Amino acid sequence: MDKMVKIWIINKAVEMVKGKIYKNEIVNKAKTGAEKFDAIANGFWEKLESYVLKEKEIDRKWIPNFIEEIGEDTVLACIKELKTKLVPSEFIQQIFDFEKKGNKNIL
Repeated sequence: MDKMVKIWIINKAVEMVKGKIYKNEIVNKAKTGAEKFDAIANGFWEKLESYVLKEKEIDRKWIPNFIEEIGEDTVLACIKELKTKLVPSEFIQQIFDFEKKGNKNIL
């Protein structure tokens, strides 16, 4: 079960980072790449925790209930473990590189 929660959290992290990359590109167009990157990376874990807990509250018909009913303590424990294994700046850079590779004109 923990492995499924970790996969779900990582997918939510990717979703959050991609959204912030595109939003930053639109809102902060005049800023440098480093400033945009820092805006996403600063407070990464707090933003992810908040985002995941909000997403968990949404009832989606295509997601099995046993995933939606995961306790907050399990989610927070998985995020705590991921903090020791995932470097936000590297994670964000990998997502950025992947998105840029897919469409060079988009970012």
